Amino acid sequence: MPDAEEFLKTFIRQHLLHLHTAMPARVVSYDETRRRATIKPLHMTKEVGRSPRELPVVQNVPVLAQRFRVNGGEPQDYVPVYEPGDIVFVAFSERALDSVLAGGGRPVLPDSTRHHSLNDAVILGRLIT
Repeated sequence: MPDAEEFLKTFIRQHLLHLHTAMPARVVSYDETRRRATIKPLHMTKEVGRSPRELPVVQNVPVLAQRFRVNGGEPQDYVPVYEPGDIVFVAFSERALDSVLAGGGRPVLPDSTRHHSLNDAVILGRLIT
């Protein structure tokens, strides 16, 4: 029984290595017009019996903007500006974002089986270091 239990624990641990929730990343490049960044995740991963490895660069990552009302005036959108080398905090969507971003704000059924994928990253903001 201990072998089966250990196998199950290892299986779950390995599966969780590919379930991304949030982590710091470094901005490689930022297109202010498109509001999309290329990022390098700063956490490494290590599978059982293997050496640690870096996670791949992720491209076309959207950024969050903020909307504020200043001194009772009209709401204004504030879009962040990032520079290469900035350290940001990134969240990974529960499901694929492609359909949602193209869906015009309507509920959609994601057309991908991706869950918590690096490809569904969103920059939440800059970490002040």
